Amino acid sequence: MTRTNRWQIIYLSIFFVILYLPVLSVILYSFNANASTAKWTGLTLEWYRQLFRDRVIGQAFVISIEVAILTAILSAILGTAAAVVSLSLTERMKKAVQWVMLLPLLVPEVALGVSLLMFFNALGLPFGHLTLVLSHSLFCVPYVYVMVRLRLAEIDRAIIESARDLGATKWQTVKTIILPLVMPSIITAGLLAVAMSLDDVVISTYMSGPRTTTLPVHIFSMMRVGVTPKVNALCTLILFGTFLIIGVNQFVNKNSKRRGLSS
Repeated sequence: MTRTNRWQIIYLSIFFVILYLPVLSVILYSFNANASTAKWTGLTLEWYRQLFRDRVIGQAFVISIEVAILTAILSAILGTAAAVVSLSLTERMKKAVQWVMLLPLLVPEVALGVSLLMFFNALGLPFGHLTLVLSHSLFCVPYVYVMVRLRLAEIDRAIIESARDLGATKWQTVKTIILPLVMPSIITAGLLAVAMSLDDVVISTYMSGPRTTTLPVHIFSMMRVGVTPKVNALCTLILFGTFLIIGVNQFVNKNSKRRGLSS
């Protein structure tokens, strides 16, 4: 082993320790029998029992899941439609559409949250599920658009032109050729939208109604009075849920690659 490789290994080891040590400490102290994180007194599942008995957390979790699923569906539809429509546009129009789609990612979340608050208030919409889904979709659609556009760029244009030469309409071409080819990217982008919706705090703080507090907003309010092992247990479950989404994403990608190689 050369000296350069040794230093690279040391650097990566330090980097991963700094990155994952706080995460591991959260998981570890969720099983601590002591209510304080300053002292370890043994293993227990009491904090998980209290967590599952907490109706407020359960209600916030259900609201977050509902909003995340609806956000993923709406984002997948809008992002995929925008990407497919951009195929028939001129290069100048494509650049304009791409700029408009990426604009929500460039605006700071605080400014975006205040703008959406004023906009929905002017429309007279009650703050709740609808405003949460619309606001979350606003910053999730660009990710769907980018991922589907990248997949569309890999499709051989001769396939689409052959379908049109055989008399297929635009809708038939999209339904039978384009959508099946980009479906893995749509599923991946939808899972990413679910994860981002479940993770959002800033915009959800502005968009939540009196009875529609999402789980991240509720966790943030719990953190104001101090970190308790119940918060650690909740964060641990969220971490495992995130790992599950990543695993499903990898499974979908592997299956799509195998189908591509077999075809």
